[in-house]
Amino acid sequence: MLKKIGMFFMVILLSTVSNSQEKIDRTKPPKPGPESKVKFPSYYEKTLPNGLKVIVIENHEQPIVYVSFVVKSGSTYDGELPGLASVTAELLTKGTKTRSATQIAEEIDFVGGSLNATASWDATNVSVLVLKKYLGVGIDILQDVVLNPTFPEEEIERVRTQRLASIKQSKAEAGYLAGVRFSKELFAGHPYANESGGNEESIQKMKRDDLVKFYQTHFIPNNSFIIFAGDITPSEALPLVEKYFGGWKKGKNPHREFQTVKDVNQTRVVIVDKPGAVQSAIRIGHLGIERKNKDYVKVYTLNTLLGGYFNSRINMNLRETHGYTYGASSFFDARLYPGPFIISTDVRNEVTDSSIVEIIKELKRIIEEPVPEDELKMAKDYIVGSFPLQIETPAQVASRVMTIEIYGLPKDFYDRFREEVKKITAKDIQETARRYLRPDKLLIVVSGNSKQIKPVLEKFGPVVVYDADGNKIE
Repeated sequence: MLKKIGMFFMVILLSTVSNSQEKIDRTKPPKPGPESKVKFPSYYEKTLPNGLKVIVIENHEQPIVYVSFVVKSGSTYDGELPGLASVTAELLTKGTKTRSATQIAEEIDFVGGSLNATASWDATNVSVLVLKKYLGVGIDILQDVVLNPTFPEEEIERVRTQRLASIKQSKAEAGYLAGVRFSKELFAGHPYANESGGNEESIQKMKRDDLVKFYQTHFIPNNSFIIFAGDITPSEALPLVEKYFGGWKKGKNPHREFQTVKDVNQTRVVIVDKPGAVQSAIRIGHLGIERKNKDYVKVYTLNTLLGGYFNSRINMNLRETHGYTYGASSFFDARLYPGPFIISTDVRNEVTDSSIVEIIKELKRIIEEPVPEDELKMAKDYIVGSFPLQIETPAQVASRVMTIEIYGLPKDFYDRFREEVKKITAKDIQETARRYLRPDKLLIVVSGNSKQIKPVLEKFGPVVVYDADGNKIE
């Protein structure tokens, strides 16, 4: 009897599942749920007499505090030693006047916290994340690595060895080679042409004096700001900053102007030869925009449609329609100065030229034809719907405020972001595409088997061939 009852309910369940599946149209994305009411938080800011700006973003949901110390200089200031800012940042946590690298790691680990130091093109960031009850420990360690680094020789050698091994490994990857060559070609004569993590020559040459000089030049209070995010108030944060950083002396402003490079003036092709390779790593693009560009939100939305998410045109074309690749994407890397607009994909050798043809076709189509309303709505829904997920944690919110500070954006930029996206029309997209996309003046870089792909790439423009070490061979 029980078996019959069980069978009866199983039939009903299977029937229900079958009927529900029949009603699903898998050619269309699911409708977005109701928009999250999450707002970008307001925040407190004050500048100390020595020029150090203090920012406090309150979030008392969890008893944690994230502290980010930011220096407004990064890899753009590497000079003749690519990787200098990055190596300097890494070595901050490898020894101070009172703590060894091991002691720093053990102390932060003992309280269950984390400590990180990294450099981007436009800033260096030293951050600590701790439970609120251990904030005193966290801020003491943060202050120590920021103000008292010693750059021990043995740690420099350890980092040197690790970096050289990493670079050697990366040079075996077609995508890495294509990316490096793309930057060198697009930004020739500008710091953005360099490898921000360093190259074999620069890492070999780098000395302790170089790190100390970079540190002394750029790590000054009037070139820095500190963000507290999480379970903390301004009345709690300010005394800590005044205690640990208030006596830090101002320095000479290290900033200088860098000239914007000239954009690609004709389509040309560069091959990085990987003999025997069965795949081609393709990087296509031209000069993009600076982060402070007034059209940034429109450009961001345009890029989402073009190659910024799974349902984007380039990905759907190359992956779903033609089966050329597992994925393709595009990106406007907006920096203090105009960064690259770059389209990236990896394809089989035999479809290298066909993939490039389709990419150019999509660039032209988004310029020449208005985007259908349903396609635009889907992209805007994606941007608006995913935004709350990007500001869930104190560290994520601090990262957005860091962007505001580094690039001089309006304080309410992220508060208005979703509404700005919603207002964008098909006409806006077409006008933005015409202004910022140049399908007839592209830099095409392909890392792959030159012997096989060079003949089919010559139709796009003049071809130059390099080896993996950057030597011109044709």
